[in-house]
Amino acid sequence: MSGLCAERAKRAVGAKQALLALAAIAALVLVSQTAFADAAPVELVLTYLPHISTDGSHSASGIAELVLSEGEVRIQAADLDRLDGGQQYVAWLVNSHTNEFQKLGAFNTAASNGAVDYETVLNDSIPDKSWNLLLITIEGNADADHPSDKHSIAGSFPNTDNPLPEKLPNTGGAENTPQPNNPTAALQEHLDVLSQAEWIILSVLGALVLTVTFGAGYGLGRTKR
Repeated sequence: MSGLCAERAKRAVGAKQALLALAAIAALVLVSQTAFADAAPVELVLTYLPHISTDGSHSASGIAELVLSEGEVRIQAADLDRLDGGQQYVAWLVNSHTNEFQKLGAFNTAASNGAVDYETVLNDSIPDKSWNLLLITIEGNADADHPSDKHSIAGSFPNTDNPLPEKLPNTGGAENTPQPNNPTAALQEHLDVLSQAEWIILSVLGALVLTVTFGAGYGLGRTKR
């Protein structure tokens, strides 16, 4: 009889250990998912927006990827005009409500095809200042310390709680700055895909947590019996 009780106690301890291990795995999944979200790149579609862009090729377009926590910047674009005389394209993050901006880098296009494949890592992480616009401007040189009024392609941040206002404030260029447009259809489609992916991930994690919770309760109930 004592041997049977000992065996039951051993099984109960094993069940508890298994449930604790499963709970630890679920916690690690949740933590790693949060860390991944922090380090995941923010992707923006760059296009010539009629009410923001004021200069350069109307057919230019591109993709920007930012890892804010790591200060990583990647910009790929096509059909941008080649700049001469020391001029440079400069990428900026802009909060159009507070008039804050941050310079990300300067580049020019390939002379042969007007393409850009720019990548850099800033010295520090990019602070979260509720950026709602990535703006590429045309500057006289790479040392520009504020955006000019020569706006090339631009892109809105996805899922932002800080949408573009009816008027883009002056960030150091001309006073008569054009009004912005809403995100393009391509950008909206991109946001819909991202939102769907986030919903699927949260659903899977929720199911995993429910499984762990139910399993723990079931195991404890058997142990008491």
